[in-house]
Amino acid sequence: MRKEFEIILNAVLNGSTPSLKKANIDELVKIAAKNKILLQFLRVTQLDRKLLLLEEAKYRKFLENLALIQKTLNGLDYIFIKLRKPVAYVPSDIDILIPRNLISKAVHRLMEKWFRIEVAEPYCITMTRNKAIIDLYVYPTLGGIIYINTDKLFEYKEDIEFNGVEIQTLDPSAEALVTMAHSIYKEGIYTLNDYITVKKWMSKETVRLAQELSCEDAVKVAMNLNRKIRLGLLETPYKIPLPLWLALLMRKFQRDSLTRATSVGVLKTLTNKRAGKLLTSKLTRETY
Repeated sequence: MRKEFEIILNAVLNGSTPSLKKANIDELVKIAAKNKILLQFLRVTQLDRKLLLLEEAKYRKFLENLALIQKTLNGLDYIFIKLRKPVAYVPSDIDILIPRNLISKAVHRLMEKWFRIEVAEPYCITMTRNKAIIDLYVYPTLGGIIYINTDKLFEYKEDIEFNGVEIQTLDPSAEALVTMAHSIYKEGIYTLNDYITVKKWMSKETVRLAQELSCEDAVKVAMNLNRKIRLGLLETPYKIPLPLWLALLMRKFQRDSLTRATSVGVLKTLTNKRAGKLLTSKLTRETY
């Protein structure tokens, strides 16, 4: 394990920063950013005051957008997902899980707040307002294929205060499962943000829910990666080898009837003009 990665890991997990002066600052920032924990790392280390102020400004803007969305959707049944984490970070977008019968109402309300539709797919609508991005999910998908049946997740909804904003989100055990399913099945990349979320929030209820939703393979892979990171055998972001990733998806098709039933979505995705760019990005990028 490289010195810089070990420094970042110890800083965000334990608040330990004894070796900072011996490290390459630019490399530390680069690794932390790729692992989606830059804000947390800068808060702990105070390594770069100017960069920290920039990240804090981005975070405040994110919270403003979150509060606006929460207020706009007030009274609807929905859940913010991939948002609640054990570490502070600036999400690239805001993901919302919402029942199919409410999505039109949610879209209409958001359009009244000057959000506009950028992409409309069978199970996801992406909306933007200036630099704010919202993904409204009926089900989380990969190329139109549902990789986790989230109907059950509404049983794990909690009302919490998130940095001064009252939101509806998942309890930690369910959030851990969504984190694993998203990183393993959809992205094929595992970050330090994912590692910490799984490490801190994985529970027996997570395992039980994974079995019910046919996501056992995602849990097994994530736990194996966590073990290797803990032992110093692996650094993140870690890109799952393509043959393994494809094998995991094939097993998902075989075991999950909902995934199998929506696999016809692949044909529509492949004929979409965005498909080539998205596929190239997925195969070549180092993080997500």
